[in-house]
Amino acid sequence: MASPTQDYTTIIGPDAAIKGEIRFESPARVLGRIEGSINSTAAVLIAEGAQCRANITAREVAVEGQVAGNIEVDGRVDLRPGGSVEGDITASRMTMAEGATVNGHFRVGVSGQGKPAAAATEVKPAAETGAATGRPGANVPQTAAGRK
Repeated sequence: MASPTQDYTTIIGPDAAIKGEIRFESPARVLGRIEGSINSTAAVLIAEGAQCRANITAREVAVEGQVAGNIEVDGRVDLRPGGSVEGDITASRMTMAEGATVNGHFRVGVSGQGKPAAAATEVKPAAETGAATGRPGANVPQTAAGRK
């Protein structure tokens, strides 16, 4: 994930203001302002103080600043304290810290292309978990691995 200690090959400084389509093939840290779109095959960090009016497509995205646009990733979206997203998020995984805000829709458990992700979590109805009988696992069908 795009962490504060990660080596960023590309850094857009706090005094930069860019309009248009930006493409990265290595981890990028955005400190300035971007208007348009960001496409990356690597991780992107929208750092504290950064302002992006852009749709972002990347492998992973971490948000500490402000994003006004949709985010689509194959990996994880990490919304950190103070980070805000005004748009829809599509990701296979997501973390959201206290103090982060989102005004939009989530699709978590799918890749950026809208396909089910390998890491998607399956939710079973109460009857299958044994909650209906009060006995944990009472109605769960056993698999070959679960038989004694």
